[in-house]
Amino acid sequence: MHGDARRHAASIIQHLKRAPLTAEFCCYGTQHSVHIGIGRQSSLALSDNTSFDALWADINQFIESHKHDYIFGFIGFDPSNMLDKNVHNYQRKIDLFVPDTVIECDMTGCTVVRGNADIEHDCPPTDNADAQAVDITALDHTDMRERYAGSVATFIQAINNGVIERATLARKIDSPIAFDLAATFISDSSRHALSRSFYFSNQQISFAGQSPELLAEGNTASFATHKLSGTYALVDGVDVAERVARFRADHRIVSEHHSSIQTIRDSLAAVGSVRSREFDVMELPTLIHGWSEFITRPTSNKTVADCLRSIFPFGVNPVKPGFKLLEQHEDFCRGPYYGLTGCIRPGGEFSFTQVLRSAFADKHGSYLMAGAAITQHSTPELEVAETCSKLLGVEVFARSAD
Repeated sequence: MHGDARRHAASIIQHLKRAPLTAEFCCYGTQHSVHIGIGRQSSLALSDNTSFDALWADINQFIESHKHDYIFGFIGFDPSNMLDKNVHNYQRKIDLFVPDTVIECDMTGCTVVRGNADIEHDCPPTDNADAQAVDITALDHTDMRERYAGSVATFIQAINNGVIERATLARKIDSPIAFDLAATFISDSSRHALSRSFYFSNQQISFAGQSPELLAEGNTASFATHKLSGTYALVDGVDVAERVARFRADHRIVSEHHSSIQTIRDSLAAVGSVRSREFDVMELPTLIHGWSEFITRPTSNKTVADCLRSIFPFGVNPVKPGFKLLEQHEDFCRGPYYGLTGCIRPGGEFSFTQVLRSAFADKHGSYLMAGAAITQHSTPELEVAETCSKLLGVEVFARSAD
């Protein structure tokens, strides 16, 4: 139990939350190494809309102004932002910050590497031994699935009419039970060498999860992108090798995957030279995904923000008609969901994963999100089933009364 950096990090966060003033923080890493950023020395926190180009110009300026600092946070996904609509929302769409204090945790303990050395960091590691699991199936009511199926049918019609080629449509599951996000942070529902765990909290929103979609890790000389598309649920009683073989032979899965990776391949090529290994299979505890790896070597004038923009997940093609449909059928703000979260270290090493397989909490309560990519081979039944499988790929626990 003690050989997990995330458990040490979660213990520090639980200690902070018991303080008179709850600190804003971001944890990011793996079982072997986690960095925690606490407090705000400087930040880029945007909630009002601006153009997509201006948004990335702000991100670039912020990152370039803090090359010698740690930067933590998220870059959220919001269709209205990308359509340049003047929509106001209480949640921040971007929250990147230079922390007051940075703590690094490994499998044996934690060390303050920047800032306030007086922050309690010699805490015994926590675990989930007493955490009460939440039954996600009890939260996902029939009418929610039926509404989603109706929206999927509309998207399929739009694809058949030539309006769009593909789109990832999300759905939101509200919970009457308050979530213990620290317990989700240290869970292993998406256990894999490429998975990254995260726990973020500011005054508007908190979220935690473990995502297998590591979209950017490296630096401006070379970075890796691991793109996932296409999903099967593992089934009790069915041999995993048999399930993987069926997955590889599924024309719907292969078509969806290649449609998705073509977009990101083209985007990466605008940054530099790209080599790839395409359509492998990633096996997780409850799911398998189509997986392609890209190694990009940016040209000499590219910045960290250029690299991150190249892998930012749109999930729709073409962009504008796709986003218009999303606005019509998603009656909620995605916020961080489907965007990026991660950390930039002094000197420019970065790691950002997509915000998937996560639990969320804001002023309205706790909730989950899941989505499915809709293509010409989709059916409402298949996409509803895929979102159900992805929801079950998140370990969620009830927050204790104390």
